[in-house]
Amino acid sequence: MAEEEIRVGRRCFVSNLAWRTSWQDLKDKFRDCGNVVYTNVMRDENGRSKGWGIVEFETSDEAVNAMNTMNGVEIDGRPIIVREDREDREIKDFGDPARRVGGRGRGARGGRGGDLGGEPAPPGTQVVVHGLPWSYTGAQLLDIFQGCGEIVKGDVVYGRDGRSRGYGVIQFATPDQANIAIQQYNGIDLEGRTLSVKLDSFA
Repeated sequence: MAEEEIRVGRRCFVSNLAWRTSWQDLKDKFRDCGNVVYTNVMRDENGRSKGWGIVEFETSDEAVNAMNTMNGVEIDGRPIIVREDREDREIKDFGDPARRVGGRGRGARGGRGGDLGGEPAPPGTQVVVHGLPWSYTGAQLLDIFQGCGEIVKGDVVYGRDGRSRGYGVIQFATPDQANIAIQQYNGIDLEGRTLSVKLDSFA
């Protein structure tokens, strides 16, 4: 019988965080495990930490190393819990040819608006960002907009050839946060390209 292939994504779910622990604290603590490309601590509408966050590495081996070495380590006086992020799109998309993309296997599907998977976005919470530099990744997209509010999910949209289509989709926790993103970033220049940020009418 063929050995079952085990897939591990590049994102770690980190919980039991102290209220004062920031995304920068996570990045500083986890960088010994590998190349950290994205971190975030989830916050409520009042800006208070929800006590959990995400750390994304460049490779799955680095993520496994983090789970093995950082689980139970104290940050700001609390022992953190580190496990695989079960919402990692790289895991969900594996084995489904319709959702698999080129390159590193990341990114939302192309089409009108964007398909981020999971439950449909509540009305008014999802924006489409056109005019992204072609080299931008999903992590870079999220870094730009993380100051607008709590990001539920988001990614750059890729074509079947694995190349960026120059736009991405972001779902926020509330319509107000989506409107803040539109007000702050629609029409700005980003590396020589003009961003267009609008509500996703197909969400």
